[in-house]
Amino acid sequence: MKFLIPLCLATFFALGRLAAQQTGSPSVAQANAAPSWQVVTINKVSLEGTLKEGTAFEINIEARKPKALQGDYFGSVGQPGSVLAEITVKLGGEKMSFPKQAFNDLANPLLQTVSVTSQPSGELRLRFTGGDGSATYEAEYFIQSNRLAKRSISYFEASAGGKKREVVKTTTF
Repeated sequence: MKFLIPLCLATFFALGRLAAQQTGSPSVAQANAAPSWQVVTINKVSLEGTLKEGTAFEINIEARKPKALQGDYFGSVGQPGSVLAEITVKLGGEKMSFPKQAFNDLANPLLQTVSVTSQPSGELRLRFTGGDGSATYEAEYFIQSNRLAKRSISYFEASAGGKKREVVKTTTF
C-alpha cells in the first residue's frame, strides 16, 4: 500500500507529460520561456495621506521628456527618456513647490518607488530611485517646518582601482 500511492502519482505525471507532447500543449520547460516582466514608465504620481500625528499631506511629482538635447543628469549616461519637471508638497493645507535646482538634474525617475516617512517632530522624508543601467541613484528630500531643508543623492561610481564606491551628494536649501 505504501508503494502504490507514489507509483500512481508517478504514472499520473508521466501520462500528463505524454498527453502534453501529443497535443502540442506547452510543457513545463516551454512555460519558462514566457517573456519577462518589464518596468513601466510612470510620468506622474500623487500621494495623499495623513501623518501619524494627524497632519494631512499631498505629494505630486511629474516627469516629462527633456526639452534640452544635452545635459548633465544623474541617472543617465546619454539622452534621458524623462527628467523631473515638478515636485510639490502640501502639508497641513500649506502648499510648497520645490525649486528647480532641487530636481532638474535627475533623469529617468522610477516614480513607482516613491515613499514617504515622517518623524514625530514633523520632519517629512520623500524618497525614490531612478536611472538606467549603471547610472542609478536614490533621491531623498527632507522637509522641515513646511520648507525643503535638504536633498541627498546617493549613487555608485567606479574608483581608480575599478571598485565601485558609494557617493552621497547633499544640498541644503
